[in-house]
Amino acid sequence: MTDDTPQSKGGRIRASNLSEEERREIARRGAQARWKPKPEASDPTLPRATHQGKMQVGTLDLDCYVLEDGRRLFHKRGMARALDMKSGGGNVFLRAMRRKGLGSELDQKLVQDLENPINFKPLTQDLGHGYEADVLVNVCKAIVRARDAGKLTASQEGLAAQAQILLNAFAKVGVAALIDEATGFQEIRQPNALRILVQQYIENEKREWEKQFPDEYYDELNRIYGSRKRTMTASGAVIQNRPQHFANFTRTYVYHPLENGAVLEELDRINPKINAKGTRKARFHQHLTEGYGIEKLKRQVQEVLTLVKVSDTVGQFRKLFGKRFPKAGDQTDLFD
Repeated sequence: MTDDTPQSKGGRIRASNLSEEERREIARRGAQARWKPKPEASDPTLPRATHQGKMQVGTLDLDCYVLEDGRRLFHKRGMARALDMKSGGGNVFLRAMRRKGLGSELDQKLVQDLENPINFKPLTQDLGHGYEADVLVNVCKAIVRARDAGKLTASQEGLAAQAQILLNAFAKVGVAALIDEATGFQEIRQPNALRILVQQYIENEKREWEKQFPDEYYDELNRIYGSRKRTMTASGAVIQNRPQHFANFTRTYVYHPLENGAVLEELDRINPKINAKGTRKARFHQHLTEGYGIEKLKRQVQEVLTLVKVSDTVGQFRKLFGKRFPKAGDQTDLFD
C-alpha cells in the first residue's frame, strides 16, 4: 500500500529533485551511520568534559559542557528540549529537522553535523552524546528562515517561536559565553570573563518600564518591618506603602547578589543618581536584558520573597539570607 501521508509525499518530492550524486552521498552517509561501531564508555580516545552545568534560558535548563579541547557542547537530548519539544528525545529532534519545509533550510554541513553527534565522557555519566553549541544556533536560524519563507506547517510554528527566543538570548555575547558561565569555565578562561558575563545582563539603552516586583513583595516587607501596607498621598490618594528604605533593601538583597555586586556596579555606572535625593533617570531593571538579565532578576526576587515570607523579623530574614547566599557575605553595611 502506498503511504500518502504529507510527510511521505514531501519526501518523494524532495527525492525527485535530488541529483544522482546527491542521492549517492545521502546513501553513503546513511550506511556509515548504520554500520559505525557504537562507542564504548571505556574508550580512552573519547574526549572528556572538564566542566558541565545547566544553562538557564527562560524556564529551560539545558545541559551543557566544555570539553578538554575547548569545544562547547549541548547534550543531544537537550536540543529537543531547547526547542520546547515535549517528548524531548534526541531522535524526536532529528525527525523534526527532516520534516517538510524545515529540512529544505538545512545546508549539507548542518545535516552532517546533526547526523554525527559527538560522543564524549561527561563528569557524571558513563557516556554522552552532544552537539557543538553553534549547531543549536544554526538550527534556530534555519527554523526562523523557514518561518519567514512561509515553509512551516501550523504545527511547526511553536518551533519558530522558541527558536527566536533562543537566538535573542544568544545574541548579546554569544552562546559560548553563556555556556562558560553555566559550567563555571569562565573562572579559568580569561581575565575579562567577568566583564563578558556582566554584558549578558546589561542593556545600555533603557527598555520601557514593565512591572518586575509583585505587590506581594512590598506587602511582605511592610509586614516584617511592622509598617502599614497602605499610605495616603498629599492629594488624598491611598497607595501601597513603599518607604525609601525598601529601595535600599532591594538594592542589597536583590541586585547586589547578581554576580556578587558586579552587575549592580555596572547599573550604577550607566544609570547614576542625578540629584541629592538619589533620583535616577530609570529603574535599574529597565537596563537589564530581556532574554537573560530580567530572568535572573525574577529568580532573585522570588528567592528573596520566599525568605521574607518565612521570616517574622528583618533580623530573622538576614540570617536566612546569609545561609541561602553565603557568598554574598554580610550585607548589613549596604543596607544600614
